[in-house]
Amino acid sequence: MQREIFINIAQHEKRVAILENKRIEEFYVERPDYVNLVGNIYKGRVESVLPGMGAAFVDLGLEKNGFLYVADVVTGVASYEKLLEEGSDEEIEKMEKQKPLPSITELLRKGDEVVVQVVKEPIGTKGARLTTHISIPGRFLVLMPFDNHIGLSKRIESRQERDRIRKIIEELKLPKDIGFIIRTAAQGASQKDFFRESRYLLNLWQHIKARAKRTRPPQLIHQEYDLVLRVARDIFTSDVAKLEIDSRGDFKRVSRFLRILAPHLRPRLRLHDERTPLFEKFDIEKQVTKIYDRIVQLKSGGYLIFDQTESLVAIDVNSGKFVGKRNLEDTAFKTNIEAAEEVPRQLKLRDLGGIIIIDFIDMEIADHRRTVFKTLERHLESDKAKTKILNISSIGLVEMTRQRMRKSIEGKSYQKCPYCNGRGIVKSVPTISLELMRKLEHFLMETKSRDVFVSLNPEVAYYVSAPERNMVKPLERRFRKNIRVIEDPNLHIEDLKIEQK
Repeated sequence: MQREIFINIAQHEKRVAILENKRIEEFYVERPDYVNLVGNIYKGRVESVLPGMGAAFVDLGLEKNGFLYVADVVTGVASYEKLLEEGSDEEIEKMEKQKPLPSITELLRKGDEVVVQVVKEPIGTKGARLTTHISIPGRFLVLMPFDNHIGLSKRIESRQERDRIRKIIEELKLPKDIGFIIRTAAQGASQKDFFRESRYLLNLWQHIKARAKRTRPPQLIHQEYDLVLRVARDIFTSDVAKLEIDSRGDFKRVSRFLRILAPHLRPRLRLHDERTPLFEKFDIEKQVTKIYDRIVQLKSGGYLIFDQTESLVAIDVNSGKFVGKRNLEDTAFKTNIEAAEEVPRQLKLRDLGGIIIIDFIDMEIADHRRTVFKTLERHLESDKAKTKILNISSIGLVEMTRQRMRKSIEGKSYQKCPYCNGRGIVKSVPTISLELMRKLEHFLMETKSRDVFVSLNPEVAYYVSAPERNMVKPLERRFRKNIRVIEDPNLHIEDLKIEQK
């Protein structure tokens, strides 16, 4: 499978498309008016402590205060195998979960100064989610200054590779009071790679510590890389055939970055300097446009419908034009299998997170439900975001959660509709017309003016004044007034203007 990365740099936007066999699998956007906060380290001041919620609000100098849970103050990272310690990671996780959490008031008080890191961007009315467990990622390692264990990514499955890495780490003689996590990208990395990066991360942490000591809160003390360098660090790995970028300045920046961290990948870095735009040349633009569509077509003729709400994402699976060849159960099963393969791709593409409900087509056969569920699980394995999935119900519903650290692609690119206030629907013309009659009747009872002017959207005006209906005539006779209906194409369909002259 050929994996390629394309980066488009415009004056006010950076876009990254990751393709597998010419098909877009991941898409990222960064704009100056929506700067990434995840990974930033701040020196903040505790504004308030809420014992009932087990949390504190921290002033970071941003528009909204950050939110710090007690669990993010006292617990460490348990999602990695502990490389140099006794006991299985399942036993260690179980022990960590059994530890009782202290009260937030025992740990923090109003006015305290704390060094925190953003783990989740502000979304909607919520401020940024924070943690005191700082992590500084490199290409192969993540430095954890407040943990003292060495962890290994569970995605490194080879026992031989784990043993090789364990031996290298032991020989490096890393500080005992600082933790490290070995990332999945470290597979195949040399002792020189580990040594060079560990020294770089340790020096960076000393710089952050020194800045935190002399800085008065609230203040940003370390900023995470921008989108371009994050992609070069986290996604541009040995399984990527090429990274092509259409900005000479960013090309040089990535080249310098790779020279230090991954010199073997520099030959795969390319500058796009042709007249044809990068995303057009590789047929990416059309694929990007489809990311924003509510309906996703499946090859069989079935389709998916994505609906985002404040609390969850609902995905509906429909058979559409696909009628199958045998029976209804067979049609439902084949459509659901195709949907189970496509949904994980769409979740990554759209960067959807939080609670997700997938409504598969009903299947009577239990084996079919199990197969669809296993297919969904298998395709979610490649997702870097943490997911938790509950078994498929008898009526075809799957409940799952996906780690949400920032707004979805749609959330970054769209705003709440100013016409329907986010409802997604507007009142029908007959409903608006009847509402007009009620308001007009009330107005005519109050006014002494003989002439009344009603301004309406043309569609509503036509409905109200149509000869077969002429809804204003009875009111004119009843109140002995002259009512003039005016078409105003600038008015929203629900707007009504009643004036007297």
